[in-house]
Amino acid sequence: MTSTKRADDTPEVAHLGVRPRALSDRLEAAPGRYLLFFSVIYLIAECCSNHRREFWCDELITYHLANLPSISQILPLIRKGIELNPPLPFWITWIVHHTLGSGEVLTRLPGVIGFWAMCLCLFWFVRRRSDASHGFLALILPLFTYTAWDGTWARGYGLLLGFSGAALLSWQLASDGVRRQVTVPAMALSIAGAISCHYYALYVFGALGIGELVRTLIGKRIDWPVLVGMAGGVALLAAYIPLLRTAKAASTSFWITPMPRFLYESYADLFGPAAMVFLLLALWTLRLPGSGTWTPPATLAHEVAACATFSAMPLVVFATSQFTTVPFFTRYVQPVVIGFTVTGVLFLYRFGGSNRRFRNVAISLVVWVGFAPWAFWHIIQETKGDLWPSVQNRLALPTNPSLPVVIAKDDDFMVAYHYAPPSTRKQLYFLSDTRSALRYSGSDTWERSLTLAQTFHDFHMIGYVDFISRHREFFVERTAAEEWVLMKLLADGADVRLVDLHKPLGSFVDDRLLFHVNIR
Repeated sequence: MTSTKRADDTPEVAHLGVRPRALSDRLEAAPGRYLLFFSVIYLIAECCSNHRREFWCDELITYHLANLPSISQILPLIRKGIELNPPLPFWITWIVHHTLGSGEVLTRLPGVIGFWAMCLCLFWFVRRRSDASHGFLALILPLFTYTAWDGTWARGYGLLLGFSGAALLSWQLASDGVRRQVTVPAMALSIAGAISCHYYALYVFGALGIGELVRTLIGKRIDWPVLVGMAGGVALLAAYIPLLRTAKAASTSFWITPMPRFLYESYADLFGPAAMVFLLLALWTLRLPGSGTWTPPATLAHEVAACATFSAMPLVVFATSQFTTVPFFTRYVQPVVIGFTVTGVLFLYRFGGSNRRFRNVAISLVVWVGFAPWAFWHIIQETKGDLWPSVQNRLALPTNPSLPVVIAKDDDFMVAYHYAPPSTRKQLYFLSDTRSALRYSGSDTWERSLTLAQTFHDFHMIGYVDFISRHREFFVERTAAEEWVLMKLLADGADVRLVDLHKPLGSFVDDRLLFHVNIR
């Protein structure tokens, strides 16, 4: 009997039956290639997103400082209190404006690059204590936290995160004895860079200092080069003492009051619901046979201490704010994402890193169900050439204002004035009266900043008394929150009548109110 060969025994079909390598295996084999893929996709997505995202008030201060003719003009204005942050982000943005150009994409470029640098540092830090797959988890997970939004503004937060991540990685490398002639100075420069972006970076120095203290106690030996490097980095703070005095004086009437809600948000908004689902689904795969054993720990005790201190940053700063004039707000403590990312991912490695299928499911979920939709959504949204319609839609403004319009809320005014067409802009005003601002709202932060900004750019800012002496009839646009302008007008006996109520889309967006005012 003649035998016939089955079709599925052919070499071609047998070849097709070979299972392709898992994503985690490909990451291990060529991490550099996938880091490049991530970097290109991330930068494209951020450029597309920022092109459609209008500036907000703090970013516009950065924008106008960076537009000054000379970089030497920035520091004197900061000394006077136009900004309560160190000068480095404004210097870097000035260089960008005077070389590459300005706009929503380019002005935010330093923040975008800083956030990207932090992600790369987290990858290398975690990979050195686990594997490339968990390194990529640490690389991607920050994208699902509030820092991915706040950190890429035209402010110092993204650069703060980048320098903080670099300081942590350099400290790890220096502690391991890796090219200490490079890593110790890199650590010092990173700490100095972080402090030059935000004064709260002093906490980054403290977190590394606690980690180094634990390392010293365990090893019973002081690593003098590392200590000198840390001290050298934080010593730059002495150069900012005059600026710190200005910031301290302004903190007594700061725009925000520390509240427990901000502490909750600092932690609750670290990982979005999607990221938590990814991790829970990955943990579910541990039900597989042979998945009950823990991976031997690779993280050293001093690194655990440093990352735990990073994770406690909101709690520590909030507690400090209750007994001092130190301001506390969610975006001021963004380095917390470094501690939570490292500790969370290395816990996953301990919990299931020895299980190959767990590792592959975890990285596949985060990449294909997390990063890919994130990038797709950022890239494919409709590009807006003119951002004014979206700004106008959030405000209760007359369609064609024939009377002056006072916008009472500072950030609403800054954004509207920047994007409004010339015919509308000439009718927009922001009023200043420090005494009334302190009396009715408890803060004069923006009155002081805009008064200084008015010296080099016309923001249509005018004193309250001067304005009402010129205009007896006008509109006032304000949110449902308590701004001082309307209360001052009522106290002065003005005839105030509500003419429009606008409810912008969004669950947590304040109603916008438009009032017609007559001065009797």
